Amino acid sequence: MTNKWNEIKNISSGLRGLGIIGLTDITGTIISALFWLYLAALLGAEQYGQITYFISIGSIVATVSLLGSTNMLSVYVPKKIQLESTVHIISIIVGLIAFVTLFFIFSNLSLSIYVIGMIFVGLASTEILAAKQYNSHPKYLITSKILMVGLSIGLYYLIGIDGIILGIGLSLFPYLIRIYHTFKKTAIDFSVLRPRWKSYTESFILNISLAFKGSIDKIVIGQMVGFTLLGNYQLGFQLLGIMNMLPIIVFSYILPHDASGTPNKKLKRLVILSAVGIAIMGIVLAPIIIPHIFPNYIDVVEVIQIFSISVIPFTIAMIFMSEFLGDEKIRIVLVGNAIFIVVMVSSIIILGNMFGINGIALGMVLADSAEVIFYFIIKRLQIRKKLI
Repeated sequence: MTNKWNEIKNISSGLRGLGIIGLTDITGTIISALFWLYLAALLGAEQYGQITYFISIGSIVATVSLLGSTNMLSVYVPKKIQLESTVHIISIIVGLIAFVTLFFIFSNLSLSIYVIGMIFVGLASTEILAAKQYNSHPKYLITSKILMVGLSIGLYYLIGIDGIILGIGLSLFPYLIRIYHTFKKTAIDFSVLRPRWKSYTESFILNISLAFKGSIDKIVIGQMVGFTLLGNYQLGFQLLGIMNMLPIIVFSYILPHDASGTPNKKLKRLVILSAVGIAIMGIVLAPIIIPHIFPNYIDVVEVIQIFSISVIPFTIAMIFMSEFLGDEKIRIVLVGNAIFIVVMVSSIIILGNMFGINGIALGMVLADSAEVIFYFIIKRLQIRKKLI
């Protein structure tokens, strides 16, 4: 009877945690989506593309500066290994170096501040979820999103488009409070990393691959075809982010559980079925909604329809990634990300020249699909090896 009661409590706790993460991330994503859609209408395609270009550069630099800390926190905090303060201080020092370097290269203080803010949110939010302290998640995220809207729009009217980047960066600084409390709670101890140095190095390489995976398309498009096309592409990509919201939320929830050996297969099946429904909705609704809301971005309709298809392989890839990272099989995810990047960049160059923005959008579908096929093959080989 006691075991049954404990099982019920664990299920209830898990559903409550998923509910908090889901509701918080949905609210945050809606705020962000409305904010970026407002900017798209306010700025026009060229300036919208310009901001996207610099944000993408900043995101890559911030992710590289994290040095694999987020994956280390996701995997080892659930295992009660206290390495939080140690990885925090390393990432912050590297981030300060990146801050100065970026300022000298671009002479853009807003971009440098954005990078520091991204480092704070990467460290603190990952630690909160890894520790399963779900009640803290909405306090920081919603506060940050509200500040983002107020600061960015206010600073835009004061100093122009750099004010938008500055506002986004400053809105992330509340996460520094969490990092401060972590430093007070756990000691900096570099010896804790020595037996895990290989995992830390692999996590660093993984973070670099994830950074390029998320932003390389925008940088290449900005360099090759200009900010106007990038602005159109980014609007479609922003709407894709809304469609991908569910698998991202579930990934944040299941990774600590996969790492602690408690996978939720039913939830994974359900989210795949949901992704199929979301993809169909995107294809059907795009030509109905977009011309009315964004009449100046009419070319985005077909882009969104193509992007919608990628929701399905993206969701499956996130589930595979959670399982591999939970088992500390980082190299498999590295190869999967490399496959995505190669297919995506090749598609931008080849299909982009042949079919324009629609060809680039198709590249996203091909890249996500290629990554999933690789993970599926590896998973089947692992199962076969266990059977033998």
